[in-house]
Amino acid sequence: MTKKSEGSESRHCAEDLLNAGLKLLETESIQQLTIDALCRKLKVTKGSFYHHFKNRSDFLERMLEHWVEGWTLASIEAADEGVDAAARFNLIVEKAHKLPSGAETSIRAWALHDQLAQKYIAQVDSMRIEYLRSIFEEVSGDTERATLLSKISYSMFLGVRMMGANISEEDHSRILKTMKKELYKIPVK
Repeated sequence: MTKKSEGSESRHCAEDLLNAGLKLLETESIQQLTIDALCRKLKVTKGSFYHHFKNRSDFLERMLEHWVEGWTLASIEAADEGVDAAARFNLIVEKAHKLPSGAETSIRAWALHDQLAQKYIAQVDSMRIEYLRSIFEEVSGDTERATLLSKISYSMFLGVRMMGANISEEDHSRILKTMKKELYKIPVK
């Protein structure tokens, strides 16, 4: 919740700063995500930043935790409202498709040379693949096939996100529909 202070500066909670960091990563690299850039974006002083975070390293780790919780765990929780495997798959795909891809692309690029980001990417990839595996195992009854399908599905998800504007909404929908029908054996509406 954002509160106004007595001066002209807005007072932001830690979550506002974490969200602003992820928003900056939609178009900027991790090197460009500085305390100065973050404070400029939110029009706050560095004091406001240091009220919530010890330093940039503390902020970056908490931002990654926030990303895991808000983008992966929240998506899985929302998808768990599905009554069966097919409904859960449709919900997780719908939820994941609505997430902006730029921040994750920046985090993945960051992980190429940073152990902290690598740790969180590995955690997210593992959670997402495991969730898909459980869906496909329920659909197929075959653990080995479910493991393979989860990796195929997740690879497609990442590939589509990396392609960005080069893949149309219509193409994405047709690809997904074909994969659900032909490969995943999930009913298509």
